[in-house]
Formats: sequence, structure tokens, C-alpha cells
Amino acid sequence: MILFEAVVIGLLLSLATGGALRNIEQERLRGEWLLLVLLPLQLLWPKLSQALGIGCRVSVYSWILMMVALVAVLLSNARQRWVLAVAALGIALNMAVIAMNGAMPVSMRSVSELGVPRSEARAAFANDCLHEELAADTRLTLLADVISVPGPEWQRAVVSVGDLLLAFGLGGWVFVGSRSHRS
Repeated sequence: MILFEAVVIGLLLSLATGGALRNIEQERLRGEWLLLVLLPLQLLWPKLSQALGIGCRVSVYSWILMMVALVAVLLSNARQRWVLAVAALGIALNMAVIAMNGAMPVSMRSVSELGVPRSEARAAFANDCLHEELAADTRLTLLADVISVPGPEWQRAVVSVGDLLLAFGLGGWVFVGSRSHRS
């Protein structure tokens, strides 16, 4: 949800300060179609892979390969819009944590801060190949899902530094892209 909110905030701030939707429509990016496929797919993949009966190991490796492609596309556009490099860094940090641990570790403390019972969170991990409980042997703990995002129930989440960088990068791209058109 934080990604969607960042994009909406970037757009609203741009429109409030003289930006225009027509400018973002004219924004041309290398691999644009790949971005349009991979950005939503990375969010939908855990449920999609489960529905397709794909095993956890294959699901995680598939997700990592998708993210490598997404990082490559974002970096190929970073000279045009530097904030896309921030988004790529966010994805790369998430990939590193997942690759080192086999899944994204989630802090039970952060989950509890949002009012979610630990037993409920643990039950959710049983059906999610990309997330696991943060443990004593977790690698790259500071980059795991350890940041509680409070708010209404539909908006609450536990996110990582990588998630925040990805959200800032894409929200920033929408803001900058709708402010001015580059040929």
C-alpha cells in the first residue's frame, strides 16, 4: 500500500505546484512495458505463485529474477530520472535480504505494534513463501521488514528500508515527471 500512496502523493504534490498529467503521459522510459508488467507482478507474485501451485524455492527464485530485471530497467533510466536509481536501490536491498535469508524476515515486534496478534502473523507466514518471522539467525536484520507503518487498518504495514526507498523513488519519479517534460 505504501507504494501506491507514494505515487498518489507525488502526483498530488506535482499537480498542486503546477505539474500536469500530460507531462507524465509524455515521459518515455526504456523498457516501459517491462516496468508496467513487473511492478504489479512483484506485489501479486506471492499469491499468484501459491494459486499456481509453484513451490516456495522456485517462487522465491522467480521473484528474485523478476526483481533483477526490474532493477536493470530502472537503472537503464536513471540518467534520465535519478529518482529511479533510488527505486532500484530499494528493490536491490529487498533482494539482498531475501536472497540471504530465503524470504523477507518480518519483525514480530513491529507486527505487534500494529495490533496484529503474533499467532495471526505466524499463521499468515505459513502460506507465504516470500515472508518469514525474523529470528536470531536472520541476516541483514536492519534491512528486513522492521518498520511499523501505523494508520487505518487498510493502510497498516510492516515495511523495510528497501520498501521506503522504492516508494520514494517511484513517488519522486511521478512528481518530477509530471512537473516538466523532457524530449
